[in-house]
Amino acid sequence: MSGRLGDVVTTGAEAGQKTEGWSDQSYYLPMRDGIRLALSLYFPNGKPPAERSPVLLVQTRYGRASVYLSNPDYARWRKAGYVVAIIDTRGSTASFGARHVDIGPEEQADMPAIIAHLAGQPWSSGEVFTHGVSYMADTSDWSTAIPAPALKGALPRQTDFDAYLHLFMPGGVSNDWFLTEWGGFTQRIDTGRAGREDFDCVARPADCPKLFPALQPVDGDEDYQLMRQAVTGRERWAPGDYMDAQFRDDPGLNGHSLFNSSPASALAAIRALHKPVQYWGSWVDGGTAEAALARFRSAPDVPMEVWITANSHQHDVGADPFFPDQRDPMPTVEAQFAHNLAFTENVRRGAPSPRIIHYYVMGARRFRESHVWPPADTRVHSFHLAPDGTLSTGPAPAGSVAHKVDFTATTGDATRWSTQFGTPPAYPDRRAEDAKLLVFDSPAFQTDMELAGTPVLTLHTSSATDDPAFFAYLEDVAPDGRVTYLTEGMLRAIHRKPADPSTLPYDQGPVPHSFRRADAMPVLPGEVMEVRFSLFPLAALLKRGHRLRLAITGGDAKVFRRHSRDENEVFTIQTGPGKPSRVEIDLRPWWD
Repeated sequence: MSGRLGDVVTTGAEAGQKTEGWSDQSYYLPMRDGIRLALSLYFPNGKPPAERSPVLLVQTRYGRASVYLSNPDYARWRKAGYVVAIIDTRGSTASFGARHVDIGPEEQADMPAIIAHLAGQPWSSGEVFTHGVSYMADTSDWSTAIPAPALKGALPRQTDFDAYLHLFMPGGVSNDWFLTEWGGFTQRIDTGRAGREDFDCVARPADCPKLFPALQPVDGDEDYQLMRQAVTGRERWAPGDYMDAQFRDDPGLNGHSLFNSSPASALAAIRALHKPVQYWGSWVDGGTAEAALARFRSAPDVPMEVWITANSHQHDVGADPFFPDQRDPMPTVEAQFAHNLAFTENVRRGAPSPRIIHYYVMGARRFRESHVWPPADTRVHSFHLAPDGTLSTGPAPAGSVAHKVDFTATTGDATRWSTQFGTPPAYPDRRAEDAKLLVFDSPAFQTDMELAGTPVLTLHTSSATDDPAFFAYLEDVAPDGRVTYLTEGMLRAIHRKPADPSTLPYDQGPVPHSFRRADAMPVLPGEVMEVRFSLFPLAALLKRGHRLRLAITGGDAKVFRRHSRDENEVFTIQTGPGKPSRVEIDLRPWWD
């Protein structure tokens, strides 16, 4: 559900003036209950095509023109002969209706009518593909769970397959920064206010043109009367609705849970309808790589081509932590579009859609392919935490390590979380920040190795508070001392109870937890407990002479809520044969 602030920056337009990004045709499309949705059409040559053309549908909540302007691919789709259709979803921006929740039941129920309408137009070939980045990727994924015969396939790019676990509450730890910033921003544009200026279309009609491209009126509404009716007095959820919804099954004050807005909640329908998808994620963009892999695992019978990069949320900036100065994305933007177009054209021809994972290897600047995750020839290696601060490849001595948590520790302002809202990841050398953390280093690797999998951390530990959260970072330490971020994971300890995978809504990978309120386990300060959780998946080249580092702390000051309130926190981690605290990673020898 994430979104990029830069995508919806207000530029303004004079009343009635069509400027760059203005659609070729736009109108209100009535739904089953009379609610009208604002729909924009961008034709291949600026007018309805003479030959019947396929449709690329984007369902957005950020404003039709904003989305068109933010993504150069839409001009490429038009050049390739597709009609690009962008609709403001129910209760957002220029569309009518209440918005008690994002991607709620009413919004889901609108999708078949939208798709059927586009397929039935005289210029349409009757073939519809859904597309989008972020929130629009979530709606694209959702469309594959909706009975709509004209929908031929989907291209979700950067989804929150499970919005609870992959974005708002990873590891059950509240991502307060994103909820507040994103929720507040979307609330403003849904109520006729947008941009960084104090514009208000309801209070001051003269401000309405200034809200373009976040809000675009439909054709015939040059005086903005309909648009103002749509936003005036709109019922709309607020970020505070979810502040106390700490469990996966908790409804917010709006009566809706984060999980029920997630495509993962519709897994049975996704599998039954069997729509082919090309699904994109990134190792350094929130939980989007895990989202792609979770869907791949959970729907083994659905055609699914996965691309996982090390790019920003929009896939337009390279963000491989090993190459901080190389910002060109891989694949290039042009190559990404070529892959997208090849997918839709193959589907249109009736060619079989593959089940394959194309994944980028950080530190190597190259892609690999696999039909399973982790790749079949990787082997699990266990590195045991030792009292002397090392990661031992064999059993560690019995002992313990105490660490007073420094709650000023952070991954910074340009991370996998910031890119969800417009700031691309840019991980610096982390050796200074690691001085605040509890670190364990492995021996130097004797040969080049590929780490490709989902790391798992097991801690036998006690805490000083009754509500700790454990944060773990996997890092590469070069011979010159540079520390490079690889991945991270976190778990609020009350969620530590192992879950029976058969009771979960989808396949959560190697260490599942339910995150349900009924399964919460109290934490007794000073009592040793086992805390076991997955980190976000990754693929990276670990070069000869480099070491693997595990860094542990209790929070990320820039992003996540401190659940232990203002109490001092001390982790005491046990080591040794009886309490084998360890990190398990999937490795294989590197090959060119």
